[in-house]
Amino acid sequence: MRLDEDDVATLHQQLAWLTKREGFAQRRLAQAGIVDELLRGFLEDSFERLRHRFISAIHTLPGEQADLLLDVFALSPDTQHIPELMQRRQIHGDKIGRKVDTVRTRETAALKALHSRLVTGRYAQAPLVLDVPEMHGGIIYEETSTLIVVENRRWQATYEHYRFANTAGELDYVTIGRSYPGVVTPSNKGDFKVNTRPVDGAGWNDHFWHLNTARTATEPMQDRTRYDLRFRITPPEDGSEPEPVTLASRALHHRSLLFTIRVGFIGERPASIWKFEGASPFARPHAANEYNGVQLDARGTATLTLRDVHGGLFNGFAWSWDA
Repeated sequence: MRLDEDDVATLHQQLAWLTKREGFAQRRLAQAGIVDELLRGFLEDSFERLRHRFISAIHTLPGEQADLLLDVFALSPDTQHIPELMQRRQIHGDKIGRKVDTVRTRETAALKALHSRLVTGRYAQAPLVLDVPEMHGGIIYEETSTLIVVENRRWQATYEHYRFANTAGELDYVTIGRSYPGVVTPSNKGDFKVNTRPVDGAGWNDHFWHLNTARTATEPMQDRTRYDLRFRITPPEDGSEPEPVTLASRALHHRSLLFTIRVGFIGERPASIWKFEGASPFARPHAANEYNGVQLDARGTATLTLRDVHGGLFNGFAWSWDA
């Protein structure tokens, strides 16, 4: 088994996945945990209630985008019984007199718009509405997602994905701090390069500079524009033997409207694993109990998704290798 950048759990990834096969169906929503989390107000909420909330969010978009998404998610009368995405795209293309490739391009933009509606809860039937005040001179994390990969007790890699809105005017770079040594590599699917600088007594700052379309030079990020930053962190190549790890957590410097952290185990799996939310470094629980215990899924991963996470406190998992 392998876990890599493509296994980072993000809302956009799950929305795109839900357009495929038979679309927004109950059995498929059960496998899209982040979407389910955003739509669910109570554990006992029925699929029909979640479906109505999803449609409500779609209807807040401009008419052309809403019509497109209802068709591709198999939620419109014309497509609700059509089993394949390509057929649904063709039906929508015939309606508007456009080719399938045009529908696919417009679908990508519409999914990004739906992403923002779901994250903020700005639609009529939302179970939670987040107040996002107008900001000046900062950035807003719409979504942050982290995957930590552990192989036979040793940390193998961390994959990070940040979707953020820039409200600071023109911005040359964004900085993300970390407390542990590692080699940072921006994704070749993204538009950033990195310069890493040590911080005396406080770890490292990774400065991510935005690249132009040709990826040949840096270019400032524009005001009121959304960006996707993806990167990988791997152990330093200094010849030392890494110690067994028992912790995977993240504390943010900025508020994140949607936060997901996932830990995946390759090879040996821990005897017990537990989660924690909003904890200081000194208040993280040291053992599993009936309230915080977590079960790994079939791939050996555990996932925690939270809404409206503020900076400074840790969220994540800890585990024990010994029974």
